[in-house]
Amino acid sequence: MKSLRFPPGKYCEIYGFTVRNRVVEYFLENLGTEIAVGDMAKEIGISRPKAYQIIDELMRRNYVLKDRIIGKTQLYQLNKDNLIVKIFMRNFNECLNIIVEEHSKKKTSNSSARIAVSAKGI
Repeated sequence: MKSLRFPPGKYCEIYGFTVRNRVVEYFLENLGTEIAVGDMAKEIGISRPKAYQIIDELMRRNYVLKDRIIGKTQLYQLNKDNLIVKIFMRNFNECLNIIVEEHSKKKTSNSSARIAVSAKGI
């Protein structure tokens, strides 16, 4: 399996490793950034046709909006005014909070383990 620039994260871990969730997660990870579908497809490891299929679905639901065009490339952004997208953003922030908590617990347990090892050496 090739290494992805943006492997699935906590959002997909919690809500399911579907292609649609992965695309939504990518938009959430890049909130406020204009996204080219081809670049996104490459970075998350899906085909361009599948990426366009998902974008079309998200646009029909009004989750994603066309932004500007640069050259021949259409750029997209999350529709932050959509109520469902607002829920996605809150849930994504909660996922980030979980990551911070998990990291803090690991850091604390690693520090405790180092202290225990140091104490044995005394």
